[in-house]
Amino acid sequence: MDATVKQILDSFRFSVDNYTSSLGSDNEKLMRAKELVESLYIKAEDGADMMAISMDPEFGAAGALIGELAAEPVLTPEEQASTETEGDTASDGAVPPASIAAAGYHMAYDSMTPAVREKQGRYYSRIFELEEEAENAVHFNTLLVEDGVLFEMSREPLIEAAKETLKQAEDIYSPTVNYQQELVAETYAEVSSITELEFHGTLMAELSNVEHEWDALFIEVIGLLPTCAQAIEAFGPMDDLVGKLRNSHRFMAEFMGITWNEVFADPRYLLFWNNVFWPRIPAEKRTKYGVNSAEGWRDLLKEKFYDPFVKDEPVPQPDPSKAHVRLWRKVFPLHKTLDLLNDPPRPVIERH
Repeated sequence: MDATVKQILDSFRFSVDNYTSSLGSDNEKLMRAKELVESLYIKAEDGADMMAISMDPEFGAAGALIGELAAEPVLTPEEQASTETEGDTASDGAVPPASIAAAGYHMAYDSMTPAVREKQGRYYSRIFELEEEAENAVHFNTLLVEDGVLFEMSREPLIEAAKETLKQAEDIYSPTVNYQQELVAETYAEVSSITELEFHGTLMAELSNVEHEWDALFIEVIGLLPTCAQAIEAFGPMDDLVGKLRNSHRFMAEFMGITWNEVFADPRYLLFWNNVFWPRIPAEKRTKYGVNSAEGWRDLLKEKFYDPFVKDEPVPQPDPSKAHVRLWRKVFPLHKTLDLLNDPPRPVIERH
């Protein structure tokens, strides 16, 4: 019998049986609905597919009658208690057949594109095998949990997505993305339940979100001096831009203990400057200034758009005692930032 047809007819049969105790087995509409459903079963077992069944007048009539049963007057409690219910699915305390519980999986499988089905097909094949083995819907759901197919169906796409994200992230040079996706693939490969997937997934995502934001702010703050110089190159020496550059010239030394040279000695900022910032400099500007490298653009900004505007300022001096960062409530030397992001000192989150 066609799997989709079986799901629908099983659902019809269960619905009809469910009304027997409340309406009585001699209810005319109920008896007619049972006849139609059983007739459709015979046709389906003889090879009728979904198209043939759905076009059969008995199919529409059965569906309409089942809908009308909800409006039929029910028996009194005394009549229901005395009604003969032998062989009645609902009164026997039986549960729906496995096909009803599996209906959603069949619908999902039938709606898949060939590409998705190629990836997910092996999981659904196993689910359908369990459906055939199951005695009823409860047994089917129990087998799904015991077999682990739902767990694997949840875990494998997450691991594949992490690996794909890691591959796509090669061009953005983000240590936080790299660490997170490598950790996801490693962690998910070791867990053994959907509960663990959810717990570790949420935990890693929350910690990673903090580290992504922290990294972005670090780039913004440590790169304040070249950013000010870049703004003057782009928009000209407007008073507010020059004022911001002069203030930053003093502020960075006083606040973080670093000067222009320390900025371009920091491994994390250099990773950004060489691989993210420099490639975005338009070709016409490179030609205009005769600059062909990230180092050349750095020197151009300092010589033409930084030094001339701070030449009357005191020369700031680096102060290693101020050059530090704070991550996850711990303090580290500033030049260790890239190492920290490659392997962050994440706090231990205990489950209680």
